[in-house]
Amino acid sequence: MITINSDKGFIKVENWEDIESRPGFEKDLNPAKKKLQSIIGRYIFKDKIRCGLSNCHTPHSKGYIATTVDGVETNIGKDCGKKYFGVDFEVLSKKFDRDITEQENREKLWNFNFKLDDLEQDINQIRKSNKGADWANKAVTKILTRSSGCPDDVIHILKSMVKTRNNVLSIQREASAEEMDDIEAIQQIKIDRDEPHYIDEPVAEIVGLEALYPENNLRDLLIIDIENTIKKFKGEDIDQLSYEELREYSKWIGTIENKIDEANIIIGQARKFFTEANLKPFLKILKNENDISMYRQYLRNIN
Repeated sequence: MITINSDKGFIKVENWEDIESRPGFEKDLNPAKKKLQSIIGRYIFKDKIRCGLSNCHTPHSKGYIATTVDGVETNIGKDCGKKYFGVDFEVLSKKFDRDITEQENREKLWNFNFKLDDLEQDINQIRKSNKGADWANKAVTKILTRSSGCPDDVIHILKSMVKTRNNVLSIQREASAEEMDDIEAIQQIKIDRDEPHYIDEPVAEIVGLEALYPENNLRDLLIIDIENTIKKFKGEDIDQLSYEELREYSKWIGTIENKIDEANIIIGQARKFFTEANLKPFLKILKNENDISMYRQYLRNIN
């Protein structure tokens, strides 16, 4: 790939022969007799080409096209450029790289701006559709609070399962004599038989628990991260953005597709989680009749 800075801005050149045929291009330039003026291009190839300096000619795959004060052009590898032209080459090559990055990022933002309406429609569809992001976010927030209609014991266990990343619902029960014998044999310990010993018995595997993880907050993902940044972006003048602003927006644009995919996965997890069949096993950990009645009502209303 060859990039040249022309009167029309940075352009791509397909063939190296087009560079060598440029007026004033030399394949055998003596750096001792020439003073570097500017960097006007760079190239990256799979195959190596010879350096254009007469005292080098080292084959390389990455380099720059430079001009001298008297208008002569040649190609210089990165290492020999630093060796023969020193600080001047480093400053000019870094500026050229920065200028290319700035233009590429500006073009990326303009292309993004052109597709912005479609993106906003997609996000709105993800949020507002039946059992979409807004529904999932509300359901997750509600079930983890006391106002959800869920008993405190269920909320407490759910928070514990989220914290430990363990989706197996268990209940504690007193171990039988045979089970204590097994524990002593396996763990090589002696259990005090005068004291009750409790074990966790798995009741069910709760699917979609990941929807409750703090890092999977759909409001943070879609509204705060994407929608709020879109609002800010729409107020910008792309042509006036600084190099740093262009870089930050370009970096953010590169994350949007993955974030939307992530949001859809989280929504799918929420749909699996918030079903009567998936959450019904929590009835087995409830002992208070009022809690049981409250939770049955919650399950009836879940859809």
